[in-house]
Amino acid sequence: MDSAKKASTMRIDLIPDISDGPLSIRSRSMAVRLPGTTGPVPPNAAPGATGRISAAPAPAATAASAPPGGGYGELFQNIYDAAIVTDLHGRVRDANRRAASAFGYTNVQFSHLTIDALVAGADGDLVRTLYENLRRECFTLLQATCVRADGSVFPAEVSVSQLRLSTPHLCFFVRDETIRRQTDEMLRTEHNALQNASDAIVVVDPQARIEYANPATARIWGHLSAGDLVGRPLGMLLQNPDDAKEVIASLSGENYDATGVAVARRASGETFRVEIHASCNRDSDGNAVGAVISFSDMTEKDRVQAAEHDAESARDALSRLETLYNALRNSYAELSAFFDSLSPDAPPEGAAVEAARGTLQGIQSIGGDIDELFNASLHSVRADDGAELTV
Repeated sequence: MDSAKKASTMRIDLIPDISDGPLSIRSRSMAVRLPGTTGPVPPNAAPGATGRISAAPAPAATAASAPPGGGYGELFQNIYDAAIVTDLHGRVRDANRRAASAFGYTNVQFSHLTIDALVAGADGDLVRTLYENLRRECFTLLQATCVRADGSVFPAEVSVSQLRLSTPHLCFFVRDETIRRQTDEMLRTEHNALQNASDAIVVVDPQARIEYANPATARIWGHLSAGDLVGRPLGMLLQNPDDAKEVIASLSGENYDATGVAVARRASGETFRVEIHASCNRDSDGNAVGAVISFSDMTEKDRVQAAEHDAESARDALSRLETLYNALRNSYAELSAFFDSLSPDAPPEGAAVEAARGTLQGIQSIGGDIDELFNASLHSVRADDGAELTV
């Protein structure tokens, strides 16, 4: 048989319909639906009640069935993965110590089981399919859910090999993938967080070349995609490229973090300020392999601060105008009282007083207009807390 055919691998996803509860903590009362049944049954139910292949108690494989050399038993028991040997009817003939630990059965209990009690969905038809596939010298890998003695389940990768003993047998190597699945889920969550972050996040190597940029980076800087930035120098994002080198240099030695503010330049040439948070990126041995940098666009923040500054300036100007206006109003009141105290009967003083009084009344009319305009201006300016200024 040619090498390409020998190297081929048949992959089977054997994931049954099981509830979405956390893996490895199923209750003892959990039921598993098996192929060919009409309803859920407990995993430890009697074989005949579930439509499984009947499995009479069988002793472990004997030395007569072991290959020449006599090392089968020692090797089998010390394999890292849980290993289970079945005949071509799916009846368990042997299991190593790792299998006993993983599934919670004793050797005697294993001898009463068929493989479908351990690997959900692995019925007699599947066993025969596996055997036919292995006869063609192909490898077989199952993505499956395994069932422990207490009814709890765990995700597993199951590789199947043919054992050529006195009669053909199958060996199932079971590897618990709970931790790997949890790690994959954690990595997926972290990746989604990076992809959906509102701030720009960039990973650079020690030479400040971009290795990763999230979509927010492309959006803020006005590039078509984050992939366009990969491999390019970090300095291209900043108005002064040397700022990027200073950020990387600041993370040397024992300094793991740095913060600051820099002027950035968009793809269109527009400049804007960014707040920088940089952390040293280190490998498992503690060696610096680059940096993780987040950029917060300060455009809106600067716009708000400018508006607040303008409003404060307007409030200050109106406050000074208020003081001036009040002084003018008080002076007018004093002058009016003074002219009222003078007698208009003695010329030429009387004529001068009347003329002055007329002028003062004109000023009073103009002051009324100023008063209305001033109060309208004051009422249009609001303090930071939203309260309206009044006089």
